[in-house]
Order: sequence, then C-alpha cells, then structure tokens
Amino acid sequence: MGKFFQDMVLRRIFMVTLDRTRLGLRTSLSSVLKRIAAACAERKGRLKVKTSTAPSSKPTIYFLTPDYQVPSGGILVIYRHVDILNKAGINAVVLHQRAGFRCDWFENQTPICYVEDTVVLHGDLLVVSEISVSTIQSLEKGTRYAIFNQNTHLTWRQGEQAARVAYRASSDLAGVLTVSEHNAAMLQYGFPHLDVFHLRLSIDPDIFYPSVAPRPKRICYMPRRSSDDAVQVMSLLKNRDAFQGWEFVPLNGLAHAAIGEELRKSRIFMAFTRQEGFGLPAAEAMACGCYVVGNHGYGGTDFFREGFAAPVASGDILGFSQAVEQAVINDEREPDWCQRQGAEAARYIAATYSPTHESEQVCAIYCELMRGAAAKTADPQPPRSVALGLRLDAGVHGHQG
Repeated sequence: MGKFFQDMVLRRIFMVTLDRTRLGLRTSLSSVLKRIAAACAERKGRLKVKTSTAPSSKPTIYFLTPDYQVPSGGILVIYRHVDILNKAGINAVVLHQRAGFRCDWFENQTPICYVEDTVVLHGDLLVVSEISVSTIQSLEKGTRYAIFNQNTHLTWRQGEQAARVAYRASSDLAGVLTVSEHNAAMLQYGFPHLDVFHLRLSIDPDIFYPSVAPRPKRICYMPRRSSDDAVQVMSLLKNRDAFQGWEFVPLNGLAHAAIGEELRKSRIFMAFTRQEGFGLPAAEAMACGCYVVGNHGYGGTDFFREGFAAPVASGDILGFSQAVEQAVINDEREPDWCQRQGAEAARYIAATYSPTHESEQVCAIYCELMRGAAAKTADPQPPRSVALGLRLDAGVHGHQG
C-alpha cells in the first residue's frame, strides 16, 4: 500500500472517530474499517497495465494474467489460447506482473511479457479475466479490451461497481467470452446488451485418455474443492460395509500429467464443487475413463449427464454418499460396470471437447474481436458460438515501453 493511500486511510479513520465523538453517532466504527479494508484489498489485488493512445504497428492480443504459481485450470487455458493464436499466425502474449515470472507447474514455451516494459497501444486488444475487471477503470480511453469470464459466479468478486464499469456498453469493450452454456446464459441475463461468445474448451488427449489396463478398486477425489463436503462424505463412506476392499485416493499437489496417471488407475471420481465455470476436473476424469459421481457446479451441466455420470445436487451429502455406494454395488455385481460407463464418458468427452474444435473457435473469435466486427445492440441475444472464418496477418510479439 502506498504512503498516500495509507495517509488517506488514517485520515478517514480519524474523521469517523471525531464525528462519532462530537455527534454521538451510533454507526459502528468496525463497519467503516471493513469498508476501508475492502478498498485496500481491491487496490492491492488490481493488476497493473500500461496503456497508450499511440497506434500499434503490430496489433497484439495481451492476456493479463495473475502471477499465480499454484495449479489453476483457468490460467492453463489462457496459456493454451495464446499458443493456439500464435500457431495460427496471430500475435498473442501472456502479460504477467513480475519480471521473469512464468507458470512452471506445466510444460510450456508460451510467449510472455511483463508490465514493466510493455505498453498496450491503440489497435491492440487487452484480455482480462472475471477477477481482474477493476483494472479496466485505470485504462486509457480508447483501449480496446475483452473479458474472458471463465466462471460467472466470480463476476462480482471485485465489487459490483467494478463489474458495472467493465461490462457496460462501450466502444472500448470488444466482447465477452465464456466457457459453458450456463456461464453464457448468466452473462446474457445480467448484461443483455452484450454480445457473449461461448467458447468450448478442450481436454488434452495427450494427458487425459482412457487406459485398457485393469483398474484397482480405487475412488479418487480432489480434497481442496468443497473440502467440508468431502470430509462429510468420506466420513460416511468409510463406515459402510460396501467399501471393504476399496481405496480412497486424494489427488492433491500433483503435476498436471500426474493427475492423468492417477485418474487412469481409478474406477470412480468424486466431484466436489459448488459453483463452477466449466468443471474441468470432472471432464478430465471422464476423459480418463472414470465413472464420475458428484456436483456439476452448474457450469458442468454441458457434459455431466446421466448415463455415464451421476449428478448430485450441491450440498446433498447423503445423496452424494448414496450415489457413490450405488456405483460400487453396481461394479461388484458386474465387474466391468464402471469400465463400461467410463468408456462411454471418455468417448463423449473426446468427441465434444477436441483441441481442433477449440482452436478453430479461439482463432475465429479473437480475429473478429480484433477486427472490431462484434456487433453491439441494445436488444438481448442468445449466447452464441462463432465458427472459424477470419485470420490476422502474422507479426512479432509485444510493444516495449
């Protein structure tokens, strides 16, 4: 926190205390402190970016990305999209805060630049995430930006005002992208004046694929997601006779490739979550041939379908436990039951969430945004996907400031 902002906070506290003393107001000082703390947190969490109205000679797409070294599906997607765009001859780069930072929990050679020596110019496109929209308030007028919202349940994480400013109708807002039908519908409902692009993600077939090898009686899960629910379900299941001979395996702190290996050695995956943008872990488990039981988190309704998965209402601990036990009973009665269900799930994921389809959509959508062809109307429109058909000229990465 800068000295100026600290002084402002102290002055505010002093004036509130003085007013209460003079006027005998009953307004709680703690509520004022909470508001000040929230303002400090918002300011501290705001990602920095330098912009200028000078024209860009090499239009570039900058993906503003937090310096976050913990495995995150959203950041992995950003890196992948930058790679896709560059492979197609479209200038794109990940924009990090700290010089020298790069996510190292998965293999990548993705082009990266840093805010210290990078300026986003007129003709470039800045892409911000749903949890970085407060940055938009500090942009030069005329800076074109897009919002890549991978979880609409986090849209207001930085406050209602920041979201209102970011998503308002403006010639600077090129468009809004999201990754599931639920997300698209939620954005269209909340901001009916916007053009929402529904982009279908892919599941990496080189890491997440089924195995024909026999699988031990293993049930895996990710304990960091909805940990309270996971503790309750695990406590219930461990006392049930049906699970004798079955092993519960938490997937925690593993590299991306190692998760795929563990999933291929499991018959059942328990999906714990509440509000997802897409539900990547469950989709990856299906791609590896697991029978998935649990919560779709709403964003996962695109693929979490009965027949090869068992959706359970969020918070339904008993229903969750019973669904897992039923899967175990079915597999004990028919030794290949989980394998058959998992194989069907893997085929569906491979066909629906292919890298080829994702690449086509990524290139088409960002080409349209860069050309300024995304229509802006005042009438609500259904969420849509964009087909491939546009392309930019190749060029070099970045503008040095």
